[in-house]
Amino acid sequence: MSAEPQYIHEALFFSSSAGLVEAATPFLREGLAAGEDAVLVCTDAHNQALTEALGDDPRVTVLPRPEVYGRAVSAVAFYRDFMRSRLRGGTERVRLVNEVDFGSSSAAWDEWRRFEALCNHALAPFPLWSLCAYDSAALSDPVLVTGELTHPYVRTRGAQTANPVYVDPAELMRLPATDLEPAPDVVPALSASVSDPHDLQPLHQRLRDLLHDERVAGEVVEDLVLSVHEVATNGVRHGETPVEVNVWLSTGRVVCTITDRGRGFDDPFAGYRPGSGEIVPEGRFGLWLARRLCDDLVTAQTPDGFTVRLVRRH
Repeated sequence: MSAEPQYIHEALFFSSSAGLVEAATPFLREGLAAGEDAVLVCTDAHNQALTEALGDDPRVTVLPRPEVYGRAVSAVAFYRDFMRSRLRGGTERVRLVNEVDFGSSSAAWDEWRRFEALCNHALAPFPLWSLCAYDSAALSDPVLVTGELTHPYVRTRGAQTANPVYVDPAELMRLPATDLEPAPDVVPALSASVSDPHDLQPLHQRLRDLLHDERVAGEVVEDLVLSVHEVATNGVRHGETPVEVNVWLSTGRVVCTITDRGRGFDDPFAGYRPGSGEIVPEGRFGLWLARRLCDDLVTAQTPDGFTVRLVRRH
């Protein structure tokens, strides 16, 4: 049996649409000739250029990039579920050419850096060969560095080569967020102390009232209330009380920190896995759910204890 790894994570740096087509088309054709599935999750223009280069082959699947790359934790779950579905259908391997949507903020770059690192861990069991395309003419330097650090392999002149600057995923996942303090020197719009599960119901109502007064949409309100509940509950059950909850409001977003007095956990992958259909370890479901509901979630040891910061845009 071949010793080839199940998941192959490879970066491709290109500077033009023609350069992407020149590098990625042979990769996809080789897979199709071997009976493998070919999948594209690129920008619309690049999807079109690649499908045309492949002669509009009906075996090529094009997936909607905005739906796949809405949130990092959702993208991980999407690919795991997608691979399970393909394997049930008899697929032996999938070749994927994709462009992650890194957004435009440093917080988004942090989250998608963690996604690229996490893929090496979360997708390891699956026969997926992912060619992650980085547009060096359009992407920022921090994003291009992400591509360099998170891929064990790089495609150069049509061939796969080992990446000498690849960094272990756990090490990258432990890097601190670039902006953990959401609003320095600004008084929170809501502060609460939770020492017992019974303290959560009054907190729910205060948070709902605050957000309704700010005319935040009902769905966003409930997502935030549930996220704060799950993370604060983890703090009460598995950390050290009291758990301090602070909420800041700014134009278009809500920021919340939940801090308990404990030391937290050292699992860099906590809250990103598992996806659907797997057993969730005790105390980890809340973090995983909050990641699904919020636009950004980071954890860190701070002077006050173990802090989880949630951000939800509205």
